[in-house]
Formats: sequence, structure tokens, C-alpha cells
Amino acid sequence: MQTLNRSRFVRRLLQISLFFFVSVGAAFAQSGDTLIVAIKAQPPTLDMHATTNNLVRNVAMHVNEGLFTFDADFNPTPMLATGFERSDDGLIYTIGLREGVTFHNGKGMTSEDVVASLNRWMVRSSFGRTLARFVESLEADGPYEIVVTLNEPVNFVITAFATFRAGPAIYPSEVIERTGDERITEIIGTGPYRFVEWAEGQEIVLERYEDYQPVDMAASGYAGRREALAQTLKFIFVPELSVRRVGVEAGDFHMALDIDPESFDSYIDNPDVQSFLGAPRMTTFIPNKSQGIMTDITMRRAVQAAVCVEDILPVYGGEDFWRVDPSVTWQETAWWSDAGSELYNVCDAARAQELAQESGYDGEAIRLAVSTGDDSKFNVALILEQQLEATGFNVEVEVRDDAAHGAIIDDPSMWDFAISEHTYRTHPILHSHLQATWTGWWESAERDRLLSEFLVAGSEEETHAIWDQIQGLYYDDVVVIKIGDYFEHHIASSGLQGYANMPEPFFWNVSVGE
Repeated sequence: MQTLNRSRFVRRLLQISLFFFVSVGAAFAQSGDTLIVAIKAQPPTLDMHATTNNLVRNVAMHVNEGLFTFDADFNPTPMLATGFERSDDGLIYTIGLREGVTFHNGKGMTSEDVVASLNRWMVRSSFGRTLARFVESLEADGPYEIVVTLNEPVNFVITAFATFRAGPAIYPSEVIERTGDERITEIIGTGPYRFVEWAEGQEIVLERYEDYQPVDMAASGYAGRREALAQTLKFIFVPELSVRRVGVEAGDFHMALDIDPESFDSYIDNPDVQSFLGAPRMTTFIPNKSQGIMTDITMRRAVQAAVCVEDILPVYGGEDFWRVDPSVTWQETAWWSDAGSELYNVCDAARAQELAQESGYDGEAIRLAVSTGDDSKFNVALILEQQLEATGFNVEVEVRDDAAHGAIIDDPSMWDFAISEHTYRTHPILHSHLQATWTGWWESAERDRLLSEFLVAGSEEETHAIWDQIQGLYYDDVVVIKIGDYFEHHIASSGLQGYANMPEPFFWNVSVGE
């Protein structure tokens, strides 16, 4: 019944969306002054400290910047900072700030804004809280310098300051003060684009910040010179995949993110459409370890034993678009590991039934929460439902729209399993699921012990050995059930120029032609 209801919903949405975009296509006519990007959903906020949500980052990173960012080789590189010095004992970081940088309200950025922003980030962000454990003090030293003093040396300070995901964006101190414990709604930053309008359910509009001060170095990845080549940057919310595709083909959108991989071949010889394969992502099945049936580790292991990933991954397209891989970090990084791989893709119904019986499972419903806003997650959920029910589990797939799903996913009383898709990260410390506060709520004294050792390890060999132990713990505790890796697919009109095709899509230094 849920599948039929969703099918009717999707068909109706497609009819309405196609009518809307065809009838108002002239309003979105391409020009060099406006760059239009279709994204699959409306972001829940533009507060970069508050969430790791991809949609939030994809929009807000054009408005808000941090002290550091990553170059094309994923090396941390100064952005609002001029650089840093570290004391010989590794406990003190002195970070210089660029002078002449202004916020979009005209105020000059100083150390007061940076300290206020970083202090908030170390409370609100999972990554910030990880760093905060090691921060003894954070102080301004004059208007253009801050000093970070640690309680013990750690090896990821500048990497943490460079991250995008729930990253340390710098806001005016008065915005931080007015916001208090709430989410930031005054979207003011230092970036090449400034926030103009959020039309609920329709679009977010940004415009070139005329007084932007770019970094004086060549562009490289996210680092270096950023220029708002288009006067206006619009992010249009287009939930239906078919409409995003048609919009680019018809010339109504300059780019559409998160397109189905199956369509990749259809664009190879199309002179009007550019097709981009992006960075690898990871799909996981998240058990709720805080409340409910999945707090029993034997029950989690029973579900882990039942999952057959080769039957699930084809939802992402042909074999070139996905891979079976046990590592919770990517092959493209230096952190690939096969620790715990004997518990990956077990696909053993008899073993799953044995473990379920051992746990005392009596047929209680397992609630699998999924959103209508993402076709791939929905399809993954349906296949998982079939696999688990064939093994003897009672699964209830609870389908909600994006807003309703987002409202319940932070409530551990509302679900037992959820699907998550993780974007590419270059360092394990950037994984959200390392944090006890992340969706799924993994509390582990052993994780905390190993993570503390990992963060202060001196040699590369020692660091990698500890990471192997952490990944083994992922499998032993069934923190997540990894399905596999898949590759993003984005499309653009032939007139789009300068797109860098980095893992986090951005549109500074990008122009559009007729």
C-alpha cells in the first residue's frame, strides 16, 4: 500500500512540476547574469554549524566561509586566515586573519567575529565538539589574530577548521549573540555571494557581493581566488528527478544535481548537455542504538547477517556506478581498511535467524524510516524490506515527505532503522557517525578511547593501525551496516563553463553563456 500511495504521489507531482516548469520556462531563461541550479529538495536551514546536511552546505558555502578550506589535492589551505604557527610542543596554534574582509552587512571581519563563531561551532557541530575536547582556550590577540591553546597535542586542528560538513563558518559576532541557542536565520557571511531571498518551497536566491575580497592566489579546488561570475545564483527546489533532467535539456536550468546514473550513457553524444561523474558516496543502513528493538546488539548482528549488498547496489545504475567495498572510508583516500570485512555482506539467512532467535526476537515490527524526497534511498529501503522479511523479520517501511522525515529523524522514539548516504571525506575525523550525537546515537567507551589515541598518534603507521581498530569496532558494534559505494551524477547545459566537479559542488568561478 505504501508503494502504491507513493507512486500516485510521484505521478501527480511529476504532472504538476512539468506543467509548472514548462509554463514558466521563460522566467528562467538562461543568461550570463543568472545561474540556475536545480537541487532535489529544500534545505532545512542555512545554518552551517547546525547540520551535516548536503543541501545546506551546497547552498550556504557560497555565502559563508571558514578560516581554511581544501585545495584540489585536499590539503588544508588558508581562506579567511593568512596562515598559522604551531608551538614546538604542539599545544598552541596562532592563526592570522586577513585584513580588509567585510561581511555582507558591510562590517569588517575581526577576531571578535571569529572567536564568537568558533565558540558556537564547538558547541553546535559534531566536528566542533570533537575538537572542543582538546581546546583549553580560544582567544583573540588583537583584531587580526586568534590563539587556540590545547590541553594535549592533536593532529587534526587545521583539518577541522577546513571542513565544510557542519563546518566552522564565520558569522558576525552580533548575529551569534542574537541567535543564542536557536538556528541562525540571519544569513550573513563573507563569501562571493550574499543571501537575498528564500521563497519557501521554491528557491533560494543569492547575488554577487560587490565588495568581496578574494584570496590572492590561483584557484585550486575550493581554495584560492573565488569570483562570482554570475550576478545572480538561484537554487531551485525540484524534488522530481525527471523534472530536473528535463529542465536542463530544455534550457530552463543550467545545472541539475543528483541525477540518476542510468541516464549517463544517454548524454555522452548529446551536444547540449554536459554530464559529470562526481566523487564516491557511501550508503549505510543505520540502526537506532538509543531506543527500541535495535538497542540489542545481537539483534543488530542478526540484521547485519541478513543483508545482501549485491541485490541493493544496482539501484544506483550499472556496475560502473557502484562497488562492493567493506571500508567505511573510501579507496580514493589514504584510509581504506578491510578490518571487520568478514561481517560485511554476510548474506546468510540461516545465521540471521539464529541470531534473531538468540536475541529473543518475537516478530515485533522493525520501523524503517524513509523519505519520499530521495528515490535511491526509497528504493534501497524497499529492497532491504524484502530481504529482511524473507529472513523472518517483520518490517514496516514508514514513508514520509522530507519535512516530516526530517522532523522525526532526531527523535529516537520514532524509528528503528534509517537509510543514510555519506558524501566523500578525505579524513576519518570528518565522519559524522563517529559522534555519539549523530543519527543512530553510538555510545561507546571503547570508541572514545580509540578515537583519543587516534587523534594524538604521532606516526602514520600508528595512526592507521588505530583506525583499523576503530573500523573493526564499527562492525562489532554494528554502528552502521554498510551497503556499498556509489558515484554521483550531475548534468549541466552546454553553456556552463568553469565547473570544477569537486565532491562538494560549487558555483563561484562558474559562468553561463547563451
